[in-house]
Amino acid sequence: MQKNIILTTMGTTWQIPPELYGFTNPAALDLYRHHPERVRIEQLRTEYGVAPVEELWVVTTGGSRIDTVIGKLISWHTNVHPGLRPVLRIWRLKDVNDLVDARECGRMREVIFRLALMAAAACGDDGPLFSLTGGRKTMSSDLQEAAGWFGCRALVHVIDNPEYGNALRVLEPPDFAGPLPPETAGGAMPLVTLGRCEPSALLEMDSDGAGAVRADQWPLPLAENSVPSEIEEGDLEGPWLSEVLAARRRKAGYHYSQYTVGLIKGDETTNFLALYSLPPRVVRRLKEDRFGLDPARVGAELAWLRRLPKTDLHCHLGGIADAQGMITVAAVERGRVEAHRSRLDPWLADWRRRFEAQPVEELRAAFNAKDLRNAVPGVPEPLCVAAFVLLFEEDPDLLDALIFGPFRDEAAFSGIAFDPYERLGDLQGSGLLQSEATIRAACRILLEKAAAENVRYLEVRCSPINYTRGGVSERRVAEIIADALTGADGIDTVLIFTASRHAEIEKVRRHVELAGRLTASGNGFPILRGFDLAGRESACKPADMRRELMPMMERCIHFTIHAGEKADVGNIWEAVYHLNAERIGHGLTLKDNPSLMERFVDRRIALEMCPSSNFQIIGYRDNFLPSTRNLEPYPLSLYLEAGLRVTVNTDNPGISRTDPTRELHRAARLTENGLSRWDICRIIRNGYRSAFADSGMRRRLLHQAEKVLVDAVQAEPAP
Repeated sequence: MQKNIILTTMGTTWQIPPELYGFTNPAALDLYRHHPERVRIEQLRTEYGVAPVEELWVVTTGGSRIDTVIGKLISWHTNVHPGLRPVLRIWRLKDVNDLVDARECGRMREVIFRLALMAAAACGDDGPLFSLTGGRKTMSSDLQEAAGWFGCRALVHVIDNPEYGNALRVLEPPDFAGPLPPETAGGAMPLVTLGRCEPSALLEMDSDGAGAVRADQWPLPLAENSVPSEIEEGDLEGPWLSEVLAARRRKAGYHYSQYTVGLIKGDETTNFLALYSLPPRVVRRLKEDRFGLDPARVGAELAWLRRLPKTDLHCHLGGIADAQGMITVAAVERGRVEAHRSRLDPWLADWRRRFEAQPVEELRAAFNAKDLRNAVPGVPEPLCVAAFVLLFEEDPDLLDALIFGPFRDEAAFSGIAFDPYERLGDLQGSGLLQSEATIRAACRILLEKAAAENVRYLEVRCSPINYTRGGVSERRVAEIIADALTGADGIDTVLIFTASRHAEIEKVRRHVELAGRLTASGNGFPILRGFDLAGRESACKPADMRRELMPMMERCIHFTIHAGEKADVGNIWEAVYHLNAERIGHGLTLKDNPSLMERFVDRRIALEMCPSSNFQIIGYRDNFLPSTRNLEPYPLSLYLEAGLRVTVNTDNPGISRTDPTRELHRAARLTENGLSRWDICRIIRNGYRSAFADSGMRRRLLHQAEKVLVDAVQAEPAP
């Protein structure tokens, strides 16, 4: 159990420990109640997080003068109310009346170092308080150096006010058991000379085989409460702690380099390089603290994840909107809807009657969103869909219920298969995105949500051919999307064209031809960086698409292929060997071919894993959902351990009811032992390393992300 301790040096002034206790524990001993700087003293406690201490540790010398000083200190301790007094532990150097030579100073230095290490071990991460107020200057200097080694919550000091002369020093122990009288209260002023100090990383580095520095290696007898413990020379046998630390400091460069090399060698894939330079205790916490195991920690875990600078490499524009988002997109067509009001009103009135007469569950059973697209003759797309969605403007929850029904329960939204999942997006995507206004609105929503989740790099997948039924040309669709996604503050965006396996082959060719025309002039359309093949895998093998996609390969455009989401690992093999895929979307069955997994590692082929949609379409074990305990384990951790370049992405955030932060958390939930914060940082780095951005942008993004991530890691401990 962690303790709160203050360790102070002491000379011939016994009043110093009571003055310190009055500063740290005002509720127990309101020593400064009448102090003229009482408000400032309280501010110091708050500013530096000075919490009440349970134990007061004192180190001093021997001799008859110190006998008297210790006697008065113990008398004060006795006068404090029994329920309010601290544990008082006193150590004194036997046969050392004063520090008059190097040998005696060395012994005192060793005792101070050992006591500081003991206090730090007892206090844990919060650290002890150290006071430099009493004793010889060498003692204060030694304790200050010890604070630099072992860390502390704060260094405190008490200074005398010369205006009060010797008024405090003539008071007796009972006078310090309660508030000091007004005429003398200002005679001493507690100060904080240094705030929190972290322990030296050298303490935990084992590059010379000596191991980490631990308190049990350099023990001292624990003094009993109010019973001075005399430290004899024999108590300091063996190599001295102070000398061991001095030797480590002399070889600090060697220790740091060996430690960093050892960390890097121990990782399957390299993490952000700056993380390897963090103190070992911070690295240990990053590796040991695991997310996705305790539902009570969800809020704190999500808050920490949200601060991290993320990528999203697999996000379909047609699946980004939730119910409120669809209403927002539809609202931009309100003017055109009003212009067709005479034709739309009878149809909309019929829908209103249905909603009044039937439960939403019954309506949902017969509801087909695609039927809405041309429901009213003479009304162009997407106005019928927009008008229908606007029926729910005052009740987005009803729209959500109509779309998702039982799948609003995340336990039920598991393993529903590809086609039912895809139908959940029929009301948005090509249902709504048939005009410049709605396309721009969808892009705006996507960027706003990405910014809210601290996404710094976003690759957006779209199928421009699918958004032309409202009269916008395919080229213009691509230009609108590119323009809407360009220039977002703090987010770099890239476009990937997606062709669908289960669409007509002519649509695949049209997407290839459109990409060819846009990129024909070299840098004419720089935002387009990749081509994707998606859709139901059973509809067409990757190898069968090689001829159709060859023009894109000839232009050296990047390829990512949806493969191994439901189909066997052969589809992944074909995507890599026939289509030269640099990334694979999902890749859930890759685990079935260990040789291919090795090939992925060798060629640094990335996996775009989408935990929520994978859970919802296929079904995997989730640590938070007991109903899933008999399902298969999610392969993400297997891939990480094998050294694969795993990334985590949203897929269709509106359909999957997720966002980039929640996807990282869902990845942890789907991993049997959760994911460590170190794992999560590695996944984030993989995202930047696997980006289709040009090399210059990729380097810039990595450097920027590394700084933000390391600052976030150091700014606040994990939940």
